[in-house]
Amino acid sequence: MADAQEMGPLRHISAEAIGQPGQRRFRLCALNGDGDSASLWIEKEQLSALGEAVENVLRDEGYQYQRLPLDDLEPDPAFPLSVQTELRAGQISLGINRERQRIVVISAESADPDQPGTTLSFEFDYRRGYELRRQIAQVVAAGRPACPLCTAPMDPDGHVCVRGNGHHPD
Repeated sequence: MADAQEMGPLRHISAEAIGQPGQRRFRLCALNGDGDSASLWIEKEQLSALGEAVENVLRDEGYQYQRLPLDDLEPDPAFPLSVQTELRAGQISLGINRERQRIVVISAESADPDQPGTTLSFEFDYRRGYELRRQIAQVVAAGRPACPLCTAPMDPDGHVCVRGNGHHPD
């Protein structure tokens, strides 16, 4: 039977990339009101797709972002030194709790729905979703620049461009 970790509503969620462009690993860091923490390791494509899905939900729900007044801002959370739940995501599902205006994320270690392994679920309000979407866009864009000819990622030393090396017909 699968091990299910339910974090409930989050007080903090963030996306980050660790490592040098081209060799980065991506994760979501989550912290709930009880101080429980989780790291969800995901692929760059999963992170980008999650950001797009959050953006679609907020647009479909008609959400209008409003910054919190400076005196209402929450201090940055202090994450514990050891994370209580660490999971490598094979599958990520997104849902909506319209009654509470929250986005629900459920992640499973395996992409096979018949054998999901450990699952992790949490939810966050629309404002946090909006801020997470912006952060995801920044994290994804901070990678290697795209080649203007073939759009493949370029390393600092350059790359072999299919369109620029004589193999592409004019």
